[in-house]
Amino acid sequence: MPKSIFFILLLLLLTSSLTLALSGENLYRYDELKTQVQIKGAFDLVPQDQAAKLKEAQVKLLLYPVEDYRQRILEIQLQKGAFKDNALTYVWNDGVIETKKFGYTSVIETNNIKLKVNKKIPYPLSSEDIKGYESYTLPTPTIDSDNPKIIKKARELAQNQDDLFKVSFMLASWVESNVKYDLNSLTAQASQKASWVLDNKEGVCDEMSSLFVAMARSLGMPARFVSGISYTTSDLFKENWQPHGWAEVYFPTIGWVPFDIAFGEFGYVDVTHITLREGFDATEPATKYEWLADQVKLNAHPLDFQINILKKGTPIPDEIQLEQEILQKDIGFGSYNLIKGIVKNKADSYAATTLQLAVPSEVEIQGRNRRTILLSPKEVRQTYWVIHIPATLSENYIYQFPSMIYSEKNVTSLDTFSAQKNKEIFSQTDIEKLTIQNEEKAYSRKIILDCNYPHELPLNQKATVQCTIKNSGSLNLQKINICLNKVCEIIDLPSGQTKTTSLTILGETAGWQKIILSAENDMVEQKNALTYLVTDDPNLEIIPQYPSSINYGENIPLTLTLNKKSFSVPKNLQVTIHSQRFEQKWELSTLEKPEQLTVNLENLPLTRDNAFTILVTWQDSGKTYTSTKEIHITGVALTFGDRIKMILNSIMTLFS
Repeated sequence: MPKSIFFILLLLLLTSSLTLALSGENLYRYDELKTQVQIKGAFDLVPQDQAAKLKEAQVKLLLYPVEDYRQRILEIQLQKGAFKDNALTYVWNDGVIETKKFGYTSVIETNNIKLKVNKKIPYPLSSEDIKGYESYTLPTPTIDSDNPKIIKKARELAQNQDDLFKVSFMLASWVESNVKYDLNSLTAQASQKASWVLDNKEGVCDEMSSLFVAMARSLGMPARFVSGISYTTSDLFKENWQPHGWAEVYFPTIGWVPFDIAFGEFGYVDVTHITLREGFDATEPATKYEWLADQVKLNAHPLDFQINILKKGTPIPDEIQLEQEILQKDIGFGSYNLIKGIVKNKADSYAATTLQLAVPSEVEIQGRNRRTILLSPKEVRQTYWVIHIPATLSENYIYQFPSMIYSEKNVTSLDTFSAQKNKEIFSQTDIEKLTIQNEEKAYSRKIILDCNYPHELPLNQKATVQCTIKNSGSLNLQKINICLNKVCEIIDLPSGQTKTTSLTILGETAGWQKIILSAENDMVEQKNALTYLVTDDPNLEIIPQYPSSINYGENIPLTLTLNKKSFSVPKNLQVTIHSQRFEQKWELSTLEKPEQLTVNLENLPLTRDNAFTILVTWQDSGKTYTSTKEIHITGVALTFGDRIKMILNSIMTLFS
């Protein structure tokens, strides 16, 4: 199969693995959306006997579009009802026992605006900070923020933090990482208590938001539950638009800041989120029914949501910029590799993004794929994925693997790496040495490491590795520990200055070798792997298989196995088997794996002692190499006539 075709196949595999990230239209980055939201409801009034009577029926629909900094009601059409006390109230006093219908149609404009938190809000909050919002710090039956386990976990996550946004992020990130989104029958039927979610580590958007709100309230942070509608590309749902719930935290002097745990949107919600209610608890009903009747039963239908997009705004660039770096662009089969994601916050306010890595199905991602990263204004952060390439790939191909990092808004960064036989193999331990332990050291991007060294080194030869470290930032760096393998030194590196360090290497073992380069202090942590190839002379061994004796007149089966005994590959091989009255030749372009050559010697003029010489010649870098092996096979005469023939063959050999 041509390499180009194989690359296309891998791109198709990558596309299939990106169903969640790229399926459906990317509405999240429009500056505004105008949508028609239609909510329909109905209930059946069922007579229980012939004397059934109805005086009045009433329903309150509590899902009604909210107007705020990111959402406006442009138009609303009611079906009979009237808006009162944050609800639409529908009343029937016609006495007719039948199915009653209600609902409304609205046109809503949502904008891609977020409340910017561009300064540190001190944590914990004071009583003055939350004045007027105290009720949003109290427990409810579902959001049981007074539960000891919830209090303990929240305090553990907020420990040593004094920044309200960072505390909110820590709570949201923990819930997103530890609670599995599971649409099972239990969580689908009714919202579970926050403490239940903490114990069982599963739930849907309601449960995730309830646990987050409960943790926030346990720390004295006002938080509330928001009900609405949002757009999803998840294959868990048949329809893109779904009822949805998320949370908001009150930030003094700023307002209610959204945190959508299920979507991985921390500090904002995207333009597809349509707010229909802001409340204390996920279990607050969407509808309330009352009826004054005699012998009449009421059966409510589920609400029906229909959303149509009337107008799309203009796509806007995201405030998050993504890049990626791959540790090794060429690796061997069975190797591990490291993919670095570099995240830049271009905004002058806090920002968080949820990232995932997409690779073809042959590539295994180690550990949890999804991670959410908090960035301060203008901050640059980095994160890592460890991947593993299977050792069972076909040796006949060079595999070109694409890798894509993508965010919750489908901001993407695409790169590739290749895998083939006889390339450097990184073990899991190697990769662990190269993985940054503290991803919060944002200043690491200001350190530039550059090394000059030979990428090939003859066996048992010495060479010098010379590396330069440069501080390209504006801060002076103190006590940086620079290490080349186990050779380390501690230096100070003022802004704009460089430092050179060197190491002598010896090509002791043929094959791919590596040097770990690192620079670290309390502000920076940079690591890299320098790989070089130690080359040896190509060598091989000849293993013949043959009978020790053969009867006169029989054919001689002879098998030669050629094994590569060096890292370097013998090339342009010529193999010859000959005796005084016989010769057989083969040619091989390379010897990368064991080759077996067979010949069946027929009608050979046997003698008592039959000597064969095996000669193999090969080349590498203009040099010619030779290996010779001699074998002997004893001829056996079973009859007097055969003995005479063998004697005559010996005499003929003397004169040949």
